[in-house]
Amino acid sequence: MKKKIFKFIKKQWLLVWTLIVLTALLAVVASAEYPGTNNYMKRVVVYDESSEMMFSSNLLTLIDNNRIQYQPYYVRQLTGSDTASTYDVDVYVWNYDIDGSGDYYKKNIDYGLEIKVVDNHGDTITALGSNKLIQIVKNDTDVIKYFDSSSSSFEYTSSENETISTDARSQNKYTIKFSKNWDLTNDTNIRVQIKATPTSEFSDLKPLAAAIGLKEERTEQSSGWEYYINEKTLSSTAAPDKYDAYNLVLTGSGSETITIEWDTTKIAVNKDFYETNGAFPFVSGEVTYTSGGSGGWDRIVISANSYDSAKDYRNRYDIQLYKVDGELGSTWDFIGKTRAVGTYITVTKASD
Repeated sequence: MKKKIFKFIKKQWLLVWTLIVLTALLAVVASAEYPGTNNYMKRVVVYDESSEMMFSSNLLTLIDNNRIQYQPYYVRQLTGSDTASTYDVDVYVWNYDIDGSGDYYKKNIDYGLEIKVVDNHGDTITALGSNKLIQIVKNDTDVIKYFDSSSSSFEYTSSENETISTDARSQNKYTIKFSKNWDLTNDTNIRVQIKATPTSEFSDLKPLAAAIGLKEERTEQSSGWEYYINEKTLSSTAAPDKYDAYNLVLTGSGSETITIEWDTTKIAVNKDFYETNGAFPFVSGEVTYTSGGSGGWDRIVISANSYDSAKDYRNRYDIQLYKVDGELGSTWDFIGKTRAVGTYITVTKASD
């Protein structure tokens, strides 16, 4: 028997060698397809303009394993002296990749729009508290849905596809308006779930969604302007390397000049925030950008004034930050008020 085997190997050595190589390759592929749990959970993505999908949003994200992400939106408690009558959350849907080069999709994008009012489990609610309401307004003019305590249904699906026109970087804006009597403590489990699904014609584009809910921001000061990284507030154990990007939130009241500077070798800032004719409706002089300032760091100066009607009484700015070349450290010290070792972005106020 052994002689027959050796004889076969001698005659068919090329076939045997090929089978051995294929077996080894299959083992490598199998190992690559089944990474450890920790590797799967840790999604570290650096800023890369080559991996863009030209369908993006400031709050809606890709759906991961059929799970729609919860997006807490931190706001300051409105009082009787505030002119605002609602808590407004602006949701933008763009025809370009906000993380990348900004090149836009070369034809109109049609997508279906689904809106639900859900609880913290993602189930559609059956009733809304007395005298509370939620409005969804498109592009500042059209009320596309209104939910209140008398509503029999808390779901909405657009009867016709929504469209983002092309020939330039374009957007649709949906403003979620929560009534002023919203309870920022007891109503945190009520959320507005928005899902934008490109039609089957756009096989290269993927659905975007989020469940957006209000939470009260808590700062030591009741007035003035403060900043925080939204991802840090999500969990007491949150670490910078657990997130692909970060949302820097500036919020407050009154008039203030806020300066943001960053090391461009470590951090990229969403340029749609500061570019002329960018994605956000800032008035002239409200946001000023300077390239290559002190020490080569780029700079944004924000002239904030929550009492200015020309600035829509704006009391909040959301700025997306991206990693340029790997991680920013194991703590949140990469952002601070002064430059130091391991600090790559600073936020300062004229009143400091």
